[in-house]
Amino acid sequence: MMQAKAAPGNVSADARKIDGVHHTLTVWESKEAMRTFLVSGAHLQAMKSFKSLAMGSVIGFEADHAPGWQEAREIWRTKARQV
Repeated sequence: MMQAKAAPGNVSADARKIDGVHHTLTVWESKEAMRTFLVSGAHLQAMKSFKSLAMGSVIGFEADHAPGWQEAREIWRTKARQV
């Protein structure tokens, strides 16, 4: 989380446990900034290990505004894909 918060182009990063599920919510200045973070450093290592450590769903989407937790969770619930 500290690396996400410090990454170039990151607007915000937060994590919460909701109904027993760990969620992260990050907001980026651009898709390019987000992708640069996704394929580098600790995040890349975490994604390579994810399937052996946990299971879950992810979603990335573009919006005209930064969603709050309630809106983001509803989008995740209806549109996320298993990893």
